[in-house]
Amino acid sequence: MNTPFVKPSTVKDVQGRLATMQPDLSKGTRRIAEFLQANPGAVAILSAAEVAKRCDVHASTLVRLAQNLGLSGFRELQLLLQSDLAASMDNASASPIVGNGRQETGDRLRLRLLAESGRSFNQGASEAADRYWMQHPDVEFHAEMHVSHSISAEEMAHRISTVAADSDGLILVAREHPAINRAVKSVVDKGVPVVCLTSDLPTSGRTAYVGPDQYASGSTAGWFCGRLIPPGLVGRVLFVCSVPFRCQLDREQGFRQVLRTEFPMLSIDEKVGSDESVEVTYEAIRRYIAKSEPPAAIYNVSGANLGIGRALEDEGLAGKTVFVGHELNANSRMLLEKGVMDVTLGHDFDQEVALAVECIRMARDNVQPVSRITPSRLYTRYNCAIP
Repeated sequence: MNTPFVKPSTVKDVQGRLATMQPDLSKGTRRIAEFLQANPGAVAILSAAEVAKRCDVHASTLVRLAQNLGLSGFRELQLLLQSDLAASMDNASASPIVGNGRQETGDRLRLRLLAESGRSFNQGASEAADRYWMQHPDVEFHAEMHVSHSISAEEMAHRISTVAADSDGLILVAREHPAINRAVKSVVDKGVPVVCLTSDLPTSGRTAYVGPDQYASGSTAGWFCGRLIPPGLVGRVLFVCSVPFRCQLDREQGFRQVLRTEFPMLSIDEKVGSDESVEVTYEAIRRYIAKSEPPAAIYNVSGANLGIGRALEDEGLAGKTVFVGHELNANSRMLLEKGVMDVTLGHDFDQEVALAVECIRMARDNVQPVSRITPSRLYTRYNCAIP
């Protein structure tokens, strides 16, 4: 590695340097070099942990390779790749423009994101899809979002069939329901890949699933509820859910298992339906508290954290009742910072959308993609402002 060289400033420089380094690289480092040469755009947006996982190496190997290239570390390498990607997109601006301001391309992959969830989740997923489109001019991404309580399962099944008919691949967030499962199977049978995002439909025949291990997420939430409640306190945990998404069902199973085995002094009193609505959730929590003693903890597996937070504040229970939920967004961040919410379990929408697109590309190349389990992220009031 002692060959003198100039610090790379473009992807072309990096690829040229890697070519000269190949004979001296270890087996693991060579896998990274080959992946980087073939997929500079993917390395630009994926985390070091994800790149290392794909290359079956430790993340420290990425750092050493970047340093051997003359860079300070993997982050500087990513910045270089991202800068080159942005420059390539600027150069493409001379291409014909379509109605929404993005470049027209001959081989554009037409993808659709179809989701039913809470408003904050829908916004986060839609924005991630839009960012991916802006970074990849060869992909045309359209999102259709529905709030769960505003669309029936049969209507959602119809939208799956309709949207997929005009796309090269579908990224889907939907509840567990026979009509939806049938629609997904029909679409896949017609040759259109369907990748489930965040909430899986394992019996639908979908092409792949991308998202966290939701059972593990629920188990983690149970552990935090048990640990944050004062030692020796016997109490009840209020469980908040909405429509039957597989992710919510899996979270509940993991949550119940941990409480049953590790915190037997706590019991799940009952379920409260949120309907993914702040107003509905707020009223449901207030009614529960008026009817029963304040719960020791609340675990929300669905959306509308803001409704729970407002109810706790109005009842004088903010900071007294343990509150654990999902998805980091403007509302949950505000609740964490105020001390109303204790822990939020989040995930990386950008990473998951990128992985979902990769699964669709593989399927279209007649390569069966495997489901990708992404890591959950834990947020408290002390790190919720980082993203």
